[in-house]
Amino acid sequence: MSITVFSTERLVVRPFGHADAADAFAMWSDPEVCRFTGDEPPTDIAIIVGDIPRWQAVAERGPGCGFWAVTTHDGVFVGDVYVRPLNGAAGEHEIGWHFARPYWGRGYAGEVALGAMDHAWRNGVHRLVALVHPDHAASRRVAEKIGMTFEGLSDRYDAGEPPVAVFAAERP
Repeated sequence: MSITVFSTERLVVRPFGHADAADAFAMWSDPEVCRFTGDEPPTDIAIIVGDIPRWQAVAERGPGCGFWAVTTHDGVFVGDVYVRPLNGAAGEHEIGWHFARPYWGRGYAGEVALGAMDHAWRNGVHRLVALVHPDHAASRRVAEKIGMTFEGLSDRYDAGEPPVAVFAAERP
């Protein structure tokens, strides 16, 4: 049985395990999932298997941090969510989410992002930043829906081209 980091009304958030490799590969190998991330879809499941220890290690970067698998309460893998310190940005943590295409449009991203935000606040994180591709309307809406404020376009975070839309929230 895996450890639950937090859960929401419909979702369970837990550390990634090697048993998630096939589901994560199926999600990440979809070019539409990678469309706004700047990442190339993986061509072999071995790439995902190699990423899992790195994802697990995010939890060691501080309280409230992690790169987690998201499942339904009956164990169906639907995506991932993360909170991690931003390199070169003292006191700032990035929040992000990705979902397999069959689960788009169901409100899962907003639900799990709110859960991740609450988890971060309860563990002492003071400022969360979502770095969103400017053309990714759905992720921009999620950031706004969870109460983040649009701070403008910026290349400050070295998130690639074009400059990212920065949304932020501070611990209440």
